[in-house]
Amino acid sequence: MSTSLREFKQIVLEKLLDFLWRQWTAIGVSGYGSSEETKVVDPEALLLLTLTVARYDPRLFDQVMDWLELNGDFLNIQRLQNITQKFEFQCGPALSSVAEILGQKTAVALKWKKLATKYVCEEEEPLFFQQNGNPLPAPKECDEIFRRHGLLRPPYQRRKLSRPFPRNGMPPLLLRLRALFGVSHRCEILSVLGSTDEMHPSQIAKVTGFGPRSTQNILAEMVHSGAIQVRSDAREKFYALTPGILDQLLRPQGPTPWVKSIALFRALEILWIEISNPGLINQEPLVLASQWRVTAKKIKPLLGDAGFGQPLREGAYTGEKYHQIFADDIVQVIKKL
Repeated sequence: MSTSLREFKQIVLEKLLDFLWRQWTAIGVSGYGSSEETKVVDPEALLLLTLTVARYDPRLFDQVMDWLELNGDFLNIQRLQNITQKFEFQCGPALSSVAEILGQKTAVALKWKKLATKYVCEEEEPLFFQQNGNPLPAPKECDEIFRRHGLLRPPYQRRKLSRPFPRNGMPPLLLRLRALFGVSHRCEILSVLGSTDEMHPSQIAKVTGFGPRSTQNILAEMVHSGAIQVRSDAREKFYALTPGILDQLLRPQGPTPWVKSIALFRALEILWIEISNPGLINQEPLVLASQWRVTAKKIKPLLGDAGFGQPLREGAYTGEKYHQIFADDIVQVIKKL
């Protein structure tokens, strides 16, 4: 039986929201029961995907803002901006709205304030949507900060339900490293090196969202600590953790469970933006199949970079059959989240 577009959208939205709740709960967001997340949470990439998808779950959106007011000093705002621009995440106005609020209430207010001026909607639009895709009506009284960025929502009020991120476990590892060493690229480098035997600086830069040159320079400095070692192979250098020094912190039960979240989350954002397009709702399967081929070409390289291999079979099926093939392939991808 063929899956309709409405059914497909609902399946994807439910799975994405469940995944986002699970990730945020693992680092201190309240309201979703016990967490089953075991992998390292990337807070910057997670925030960018959340600000797009959580427009369909106002409770999640505001719980994340609540968490940010408590823990936002441990986010790397420069990295957040780098990832947004380099990977073209589409949550700019929402990000600037959140940044303006945090610019009034966190210890690193100045950094947030700079991000608050980056993005704005050209026209006003509702911030939140119902899960059926219809926008929630604009309230009589709107939050002025969000409105300045073109987004209409009721006034935001912090609920003060979130907790500080946990001091143990793998999901908050990046945040724990930042609490120990400071908010810097070194924390992502340590997490990535903990997940592998060795890695080239260009690969580390790609999966962490920083530039190759700055990554190379930082690695060269970190070698002097003795906690990182370097191996030369012809004209290239490969870096690795020195065994025994940071294993208890980074590898207490084996390799650090690091996920290449930036590429994965950008692929998921593209997917959701494409399938939630209201202009597709009454289109014929042949039109949808054509659209999904375009979408598959956009997200396939990102999924490959994220370690998902080649899960989309856009070249193997012709005609309207690809509508169902794409839906089946995507469901299999999101089941692995």
